[in-house]
Amino acid sequence: MSISNLLLRFGIAYLLLLLAAGALLTAIGVQNNAGVNVAALLGAVMWSCLGFARRNGRYFSRPEKRRAVLGMLAVDLGIQALFSLVASASQGEIPVAALALALLVIGALHALVIYVFVGLAGRQFARSQPRA
Repeated sequence: MSISNLLLRFGIAYLLLLLAAGALLTAIGVQNNAGVNVAALLGAVMWSCLGFARRNGRYFSRPEKRRAVLGMLAVDLGIQALFSLVASASQGEIPVAALALALLVIGALHALVIYVFVGLAGRQFARSQPRA
């Protein structure tokens, strides 16, 4: 599996998890929150990274890991920006500076989460491999 396929898999999984969690929470009358967003992010990161490792029989090289983390962050911020624009359109005008600042803060936190969980997925894959 290539890094672009990993990012496609991540983006689809993340978007579907966000939509499914949002629909489920709305159906049971609970308001969506940041915890749900992070849980969807964690699930998508782990699933796509472990899929890459299983399919390739190895984990990321250092340059691949950097590209994967930065690519996942770009996909994440794109999805966050899309949801923010939809929310701001439905609630009236939100200043662009406030929206940009919110995305910057979310991006910084999500970058840390993505980096840590890409590493954890690598450790989990290494533990699942037979010892020589």
